[in-house]
Amino acid sequence: MARLRWIFRRVVTPVVGALLIWIVVLAIAQGPDIALGVDGVGDVADALAGLRIGIVTNHAAVTRDGLPTAIVLPSELPDTQLTAVFTPEHGLNASGAEPAIAAIPGSAPVFSLFGRVTRPTRQMLSRVDALVIDLQDVGVRPFTYVSTMALTMQAARRARKPVIVLDRPNPMGGLLVDGPVLEPQFRSFIGMYPIPYVHGMTIGELAQLYNNAFGIGADLRVVPMRGWRRHMSWADTGLPWVNPSPGLLTEDSPYYYATTGALDGTNLWNGVSTDARFQVIVARWIDGARLAERLNRYKLPGVIFSPTVVPLPFSKQVWSGVQLHVMDPAQYKPMTTTVYVLVEIHKMYGNRLVFRRPRRGLALFDRVWGTRQVRLGIMRGDDAATIVARWQPGLQEFLALRQGYLLYPDTPLSDTPAWTKAPDMPGRPQIKLQE
Repeated sequence: MARLRWIFRRVVTPVVGALLIWIVVLAIAQGPDIALGVDGVGDVADALAGLRIGIVTNHAAVTRDGLPTAIVLPSELPDTQLTAVFTPEHGLNASGAEPAIAAIPGSAPVFSLFGRVTRPTRQMLSRVDALVIDLQDVGVRPFTYVSTMALTMQAARRARKPVIVLDRPNPMGGLLVDGPVLEPQFRSFIGMYPIPYVHGMTIGELAQLYNNAFGIGADLRVVPMRGWRRHMSWADTGLPWVNPSPGLLTEDSPYYYATTGALDGTNLWNGVSTDARFQVIVARWIDGARLAERLNRYKLPGVIFSPTVVPLPFSKQVWSGVQLHVMDPAQYKPMTTTVYVLVEIHKMYGNRLVFRRPRRGLALFDRVWGTRQVRLGIMRGDDAATIVARWQPGLQEFLALRQGYLLYPDTPLSDTPAWTKAPDMPGRPQIKLQE
């Protein structure tokens, strides 16, 4: 018996422990098993059988194996005919995007929904019986793909065409919500509905919110993902990153884009067209070392600042300021961070921080933020905490509203069907907005 105990202690226990360690390592290496909406599109094949299909998509909509939806869809829905392709901003193949969509099966015509025409026309829709939307959003309200989706849903409702949205992850996860809720007078193509700047929803969840709470009223179905959870950033998914637009080259780009994209309408620069794109806030007149020191004193969650200089493209000028380093995405607050930076720059330099105003119409900064309260607060000299506090009541109302449209709580949904039709949702608030 003593001999058996010795063998168990010296041989069996270490071997079992080593096996358990290898099992954990292999599980981590393999990552979560996530199926995107497009990976489950075969489940709607019967519902679409015999129909002419139009798809709203671009190069960034790929399967979990990296194959473009525009190429895969005809093979996954063999009893349908792909008769039209609609593209958002940046077109079908954005510059530098891989994999590029070289050819559309069946030579279906490609229609742009950006620029003069932002929604499918009656003539375009006469070619199709149903619309499939597969677009990779980045979780930031001014990113125009969700506006393209909303306008397509409106056009489909008028033409009595069903819409199917293939869901995709929000690259910043489903828990990060920050910034002011859009006020109705600032509605535009870069913000159509009253949601926060950083909304924490997937494009499928937004489709249901827009359709029911905001009154689009299309015949909508969403093909959900499998295996995705709200706490997941893109890095957690193990999926390939395909840049949705030319400037978002890495999986952490949306965090920086959310922060410094909101500088539009000021005389500050975020480094676009350089290797520092969206990661810096610079001007000709900023002392970067001093500004970084002052900002780091606030100990803002998830971010630190360092001084930097950035050469202006096609110029001999060098602009200076700060570079942001997002250290903990789970704690980071992009819009809160932007307010603290702008307030500190105004404290240091006063009216050298300029908010450009057009001769007529709304200031671009206000349209981007969806409110004038942030700009006015900075110009008055309000402290950053006061400005951020002003948008909290609207944010709490949004969080309560969105709760009924979330497809992915952080508990397993083993009984969720492969595809779901957005219910009529009696009793939920509906906000009617002018189209």
